[in-house]
Amino acid sequence: MPIIIELNFPAGRYHATPWGRHVNEGVAEWPPSPWRFLRALVAVWKRTCADLPEAQVRRILEALAPPPRFKLPPHRVAHTRHYMPWEKKGPALIFDTFVSVIRENAPVLIGWPEADLPAEDRAALSRLLDNLSSLGRAESWTRARLIDGSFDLDVGEATSEEGNPIRVLCPDPTTAFDNTHYPMLDAKKLKAGTVKFDDYLFDCPQWHLCLDTETINARRWPAVPGSRWVNYRRAPEQTTRSDARTPAQSSKDSVTVVRFMIDGKVLPRTIDTLPFAEALRNAVLRQFPKDCGGSETLSGHDAGGRPLKGHRHAFYLPTAPADDPSHLTHATIFAREGFLPHELSALQKLRSLYLGYGEKRTDYQLRIVGLGQPEDFTQTLFAESAQWVSVTPFVAPRFPKGQQTLATLARDLLERHGLGDVVSVQIEPEPVGGLPRLREFIRTRRGDDGASRPFCRLKIQFSKPIKGPLSLGYGAHFGLGMFKAF
Repeated sequence: MPIIIELNFPAGRYHATPWGRHVNEGVAEWPPSPWRFLRALVAVWKRTCADLPEAQVRRILEALAPPPRFKLPPHRVAHTRHYMPWEKKGPALIFDTFVSVIRENAPVLIGWPEADLPAEDRAALSRLLDNLSSLGRAESWTRARLIDGSFDLDVGEATSEEGNPIRVLCPDPTTAFDNTHYPMLDAKKLKAGTVKFDDYLFDCPQWHLCLDTETINARRWPAVPGSRWVNYRRAPEQTTRSDARTPAQSSKDSVTVVRFMIDGKVLPRTIDTLPFAEALRNAVLRQFPKDCGGSETLSGHDAGGRPLKGHRHAFYLPTAPADDPSHLTHATIFAREGFLPHELSALQKLRSLYLGYGEKRTDYQLRIVGLGQPEDFTQTLFAESAQWVSVTPFVAPRFPKGQQTLATLARDLLERHGLGDVVSVQIEPEPVGGLPRLREFIRTRRGDDGASRPFCRLKIQFSKPIKGPLSLGYGAHFGLGMFKAF
């Protein structure tokens, strides 16, 4: 009977740093490392089930030593930042990175389809799993159990043709239970009674699998004895909430929204919305090989290099949270007609972008946190409302003529968009409460006349609710004239 283990994380978080990475690099281990999992079972055995014979535990672990297959729930990588006291240098900024998963009814399945254990060994394994309370860091609470049945374990070892695999640390079945590198006590010191307490290792079998981290780091071995890296297919990152940001359940062609989280040493300023959106577009286009023909949707130009009409191409909309409106934390790419498979593939490959050049260059990391349709998201950009207010400057698409005002220009644009049921368009005063002043926003692209055009903040009242996103005016595809519901 295959061995399939179910892991649930009651706190909705899996905290673990991949081997060889520093905790402050902001990298999370996913899927859970089989090397970590087997070592956790050893710890549970010695601490809570010491009556189990070593020979039986070894039989169990040997059955679990080959690389397993996984079924992973919807997830995303997130982090928190906080300061820790440091006596020598003052407060130190700490990144607490973790994998966020649904708390209930979405377990991680780890399976060994070819393995088999006799009934008494399966009972012993069930007992070990029942006593496993955490995996990774102590706050990574875990409930584990042995289950029966057949499941589609779709995440396995990557083939040589598959690109962008992820390295996972696994036991090496041929050396994990050897003791070639296991430290031995000096027999002379042991006989003379001069062995120090630090010379003792904890009470475990002399297996490479049981080597403690301090010994591994102190010896500076080029590789962890008894382990090996295995390339796995990378599971797509998805949202963890069932009521928002749900990935499209049909084909990839139906995806119209791709949402990224922005990270970096210093987050981009909200007033840099326009240049950041342009840099995002350029970074996406760089994902296309030169011979693939590019993408009209993502570039905004047809095959002849002429700008598209009708606003059918993608909107690049960087946004700031309500509690920190001065810095951008997310970027949303929206295309009403959806993304083709090769376009979605390019978006999923995007990992970073940069602003500026030379000494003024700033690098940012990007991570997808949502795929789907506007109704799958809860952000105010995608709300359904009759009242909308601009969060970035509405810049005139052209200079007003005669008696025209910015409000009448905006009304004309709404009619062209097919949103003619407008009750009122009003110019609002400057925002307050920490929001940047409109004149501080960068409003020009590649030296054009955007900075000299009139701009304002608008409030629009419709006769009936409309669905977002809503973006109007000059630079509307790059975050200017962006509205939110209220």
